Amino acid sequence: MQMVFENGYYALMAGGENALMYCVKDSGEKIYLQWPQFEIDGAPTGEAKNFHLTGEKKLNEFITEVTGEGELDSGAKLKIEMRLCRETPVIRFRYVLSADEPMFLTKSNGENLTYFSYESEKDAVLTEVRLSNYDQLTHCYAINELPAFDYEDEVMGPILTEQRGSVCMLTAYEHGSMYPDKFIAFTKTENGIQLKAMRGNYWAGESVCASPYETIWLQMGAICGTHDDMAKVYRDFQLNYCTLNTESRKPYIFYNSWCFQERNKHYNKQAFLTSMNQARMEEEIEIAHRMGVDVFVIDTGWYQKTGDWEPNRSFFPDGLVSIRKKLDAYGMKLGLWFNPIVAAKTSRILQDHSDALLEVRGQEPKAHSIWETEESYTMCLVSNYWEAFADELIRLSDTLGVKYFKWDGIGMYGCESQHHLHGGSDTSPEESRDCYAFRMVQYMSKVIDKLCSVHPDAIVDFDITEGMRSVGLAFLSSGKYFAINNGPYYPNYDIIVPEDAWSNIFVFPGPARTWICRQNLAYDKWIPSVLFMAHYLPDDPMDSQLINLASLILGQNGFWGDLPAISDEGVSFIRSVLDVYKRVRDDITSASAIVTGKPGELIEVHEKLNAQNGCGAVSMFANHAGKFSFRLKSKNVSDKTTVFGDGKLVKKDGKIWLEAAFDKPGAVIAFFE
Repeated sequence: MQMVFENGYYALMAGGENALMYCVKDSGEKIYLQWPQFEIDGAPTGEAKNFHLTGEKKLNEFITEVTGEGELDSGAKLKIEMRLCRETPVIRFRYVLSADEPMFLTKSNGENLTYFSYESEKDAVLTEVRLSNYDQLTHCYAINELPAFDYEDEVMGPILTEQRGSVCMLTAYEHGSMYPDKFIAFTKTENGIQLKAMRGNYWAGESVCASPYETIWLQMGAICGTHDDMAKVYRDFQLNYCTLNTESRKPYIFYNSWCFQERNKHYNKQAFLTSMNQARMEEEIEIAHRMGVDVFVIDTGWYQKTGDWEPNRSFFPDGLVSIRKKLDAYGMKLGLWFNPIVAAKTSRILQDHSDALLEVRGQEPKAHSIWETEESYTMCLVSNYWEAFADELIRLSDTLGVKYFKWDGIGMYGCESQHHLHGGSDTSPEESRDCYAFRMVQYMSKVIDKLCSVHPDAIVDFDITEGMRSVGLAFLSSGKYFAINNGPYYPNYDIIVPEDAWSNIFVFPGPARTWICRQNLAYDKWIPSVLFMAHYLPDDPMDSQLINLASLILGQNGFWGDLPAISDEGVSFIRSVLDVYKRVRDDITSASAIVTGKPGELIEVHEKLNAQNGCGAVSMFANHAGKFSFRLKSKNVSDKTTVFGDGKLVKKDGKIWLEAAFDKPGAVIAFFE
């Protein structure tokens, strides 16, 4: 084996009988990952011979890419790409399979692809970290930690930890789907664990000569410590060292125009796009600036038609130029809404890419309305259309300075074409549909990565507020999630409402909506909450504003509402809180949360203090009148503090206590600078 990389956590070697050998520093534990197994022309590929390192390249300040290549018995070439970093024990890697003469991936007995396998210790404790369990109670995705293989033989993950004595090992894969819609799974072997393709990972007859086959990205790491220690290490990896698109990890404060569009529709019985005009947006920008917003997002309807993504000049006569100038003057970024998989009937992009229409065999494509704009067709992103859409986003960033791109409406399933990039001439509709679903998130990432290669300060988020979305680690390696909209609808609770009524329940000021939005903070143990945006309400009265602000500062960082309706006192209060927050938001973002209670319970406390300098914040929520005391768990606490709400910090017996009094449900925020 050849030495690949070494840091304070591990030494990594590659090649030989096994693909990788990961040696844990301080313990000497050696973990061997066996070569991936493909099936080419009916035969397994075996190990790669004559393996040698082929290159090393610094990708950014932290990440180095090392590549190596070997030969398979079939004559195909197997390349490994490894992204490594000195500051973390977690590595990312993937394989690329290619050939100089015709060779094809086959399925003699189902999907024959094993990404890796390794020997597991007999008494090891295995834990599955599942990211995509959809909770109908809260109408959002939830994270679960489960004893692996206790209930299922095929564990979806996408994270699996193994406690082997004093060492905790992690393996993971970058894909996404809603549980139990498994495309990939961890399974047990006689003496270990393997990660296997379940369906859709490739199609029978896919050529590795015409185009190299790239696997999904895989992850592994190990530390001397526990499962919970690994969670902190992995969270740090996701925040700082996982992606080249680092702007997505910054704790900006976002405002989105959709809430008032929705209110205007349901309260005032007007159209969704009635408020989509220059005057309204400029008025909102003024107030958003006074509040302290960093990114101003104009939601659906700003465009003339989907696909071409030109500003609607009936609404914005100068094509958003003056909007952008106003935002620039205030140091704010412009964000816009997109649906990447639709193109209007008369759009130029549809005419240029009519071969990329989403195809369901035996059915004619049908156009459908898109938020009161021109009818559109659904496009297949797993086709050459992906690059045209990426070019549109680059153009908008070039010409209008768009820095934030909200993606909506991207379901996993749909296309059954044999002529796109997810099937061949002999592919069945079912196989092509599965391969489309599997590759969708990979092509979403391709779009983002192309955009960010030109505009590294761009941010893309993906709305996962509905089921059957690609939820997992793949998208997070390129962008971030828009995690929750308004929460449950009345039908979630079997309540029938009239057709013309607003079917969302949690759209009002007060504590209830924040209970729903804070559900996603549970991900923060493994995935920083800055990657799971939720939008809180800035509406008066001030006690509601405080509850929403105490929630927002924990990392989800989104606002929406009717800004012109907020009182001057309310705007000033929000600004006063956010001014302090901005001085410690990087500390809050970096801190692993210490949480007592959960949303909706009598008392709930989130402690997010940077372990190094003691800076950050503590948010306390009470859902009943009373006096409450909470002893901070952090050992290092800054002496400079600011408290919002009816609370105070008290030192007793060398410990810091947050004491608060509530005459009704409310919140208290304690900042430490």
